[in-house]
Amino acid sequence: MPHLDFVWWIINFFLVWAAILVVLTILVSNETPSSVDQLSSSPEITKNTTEWQWL
Repeated sequence: MPHLDFVWWIINFFLVWAAILVVLTILVSNETPSSVDQLSSSPEITKNTTEWQWL
């Protein structure tokens, strides 16, 4: 039954691409808030000058 095999091939093809698109969408949507949270929760860095003493 080659016709049935072809139908299952098409169904599997679209299921795989749908799963890939869902995973990529989840990864892209989660990437932006996590980077914003990291920036907002990071401590402020203060610059200090170092005085050099020559011997």
